[in-house]
Amino acid sequence: MTTLLAAAVPLIVIAFVVLLVAALVQQRGQPVELSTSALFRTYLYLASLAGVVAFAIGLVALLNAGLASAGGGQLVYGGPPDESRQLAFASQLERRRGEDALRGLTFGTFGVLFWLVHWLARNRLSPGDQGALRRAYLFVGTAGFGVATLVFLPNGVYQALSNWLIVPASSFRQGLGDSLIPGIVALAIWLLFFRLAAGGARYDRRSAFRGGPSGPPPEPSMVGAPIGPGPSSRSAGAEAATGREEG
Repeated sequence: MTTLLAAAVPLIVIAFVVLLVAALVQQRGQPVELSTSALFRTYLYLASLAGVVAFAIGLVALLNAGLASAGGGQLVYGGPPDESRQLAFASQLERRRGEDALRGLTFGTFGVLFWLVHWLARNRLSPGDQGALRRAYLFVGTAGFGVATLVFLPNGVYQALSNWLIVPASSFRQGLGDSLIPGIVALAIWLLFFRLAAGGARYDRRSAFRGGPSGPPPEPSMVGAPIGPGPSSRSAGAEAATGREEG
């Protein structure tokens, strides 16, 4: 859990930088100074990502507590393989399970509510937003949770296989809650961000193919164009005929 909290801080910092750059790019052709609306929308996306991170931390803690209740605390938190020493860790594992349950409820509830409030504010401010800030938000979420998946999931699978295939004689056995559970949660959230980002990429490609707002202007249509000389030509011909009659 401490490792997951430490990994969340760089993600928030990187997200702030990327979203700020996206807000500047979105204001191209305007003064470099960001408007209040652009800064507020940047905050909304950054706070939404922070809510997702808080929810992920809470979900990991809840899964750890639930798995510890079902399969035993040593399965999740680890412990010595010697059965004579496991009794000494029983009270400590029970305390950790209670802490994870409380932490999961707190972080999970706060993360969901925090994300929901800012999501509603984003939709009210700019419904159907497909701009640079949303693309940057999806990019940061996809990249951040993708890296977290690569860091936690392979190590968690390795620890699980090692505990199952290689039983240590006297060393401390690692639990599944250190890496495997965070890796599974990161994988699930990464898949969600990846799907949304891929959908946004398809939307951008269709807009470019159809000649969206940045495409060239359409050629003027020739349907219904008048045939024959224009009004100025007819006026000039009438004046010339009147001059010949007077002469």
